[in-house]
Amino acid sequence: MIMTYHRRLYCLVAASITFYTTPTFSQEKHAEAEAGAAIYDDYCSRCHGEALHNTSGGVTFDLRRLRPTEHERFVNSVLNGKKDMPPWRGVLKPDQIEEVWAYIRATVDRQP
Repeated sequence: MIMTYHRRLYCLVAASITFYTTPTFSQEKHAEAEAGAAIYDDYCSRCHGEALHNTSGGVTFDLRRLRPTEHERFVNSVLNGKKDMPPWRGVLKPDQIEEVWAYIRATVDRQP
């Protein structure tokens, strides 16, 4: 009986932690993605398209093609430039680059 009580208590505590921490995590990610959208609009949309809708016909990379596993590639391209893309090192701070990444992931990952 004591074991059952402890098991129930453990499940209740675990469920409470999950219930109360999940919204905070998603709220933080949402805020990060919103900040990234503003940075994207200021620095990236001219070449990569508004709201990630690249209409360049292949002249610039379509950021919707970035996969979640390509974070390092993304950061490297932003910092050092690539082909016609200028380097943004010293212009964008690391946290701003992460916010743009969060915006890209939030936009691409929710699309069917």
